[in-house]
Amino acid sequence: MKIIDKLSDYIYDKDMSIHVYENHINIVNYKEIASFDSTKIVIIYNNGSINIGGKNLVVSKLLSNELLISGEIKQIELR
Repeated sequence: MKIIDKLSDYIYDKDMSIHVYENHINIVNYKEIASFDSTKIVIIYNNGSINIGGKNLVVSKLLSNELLISGEIKQIELR
């Protein structure tokens, strides 16, 4: 594989990824938000869904391919 192909794959990564921090979750390359309230958020991605449960959940950052969820996160479930 050429170096330019590796760089292109890195820049245009299409795989979904989840980064969990204290009281934050960053999700990259999701498809849609299926449902949302202050205690549960369901995110759809190419291979299934992510269910996030907690208290005072808020979408702090919303972009076309990335979102940041803040709040008291109690549960993360991949389906």
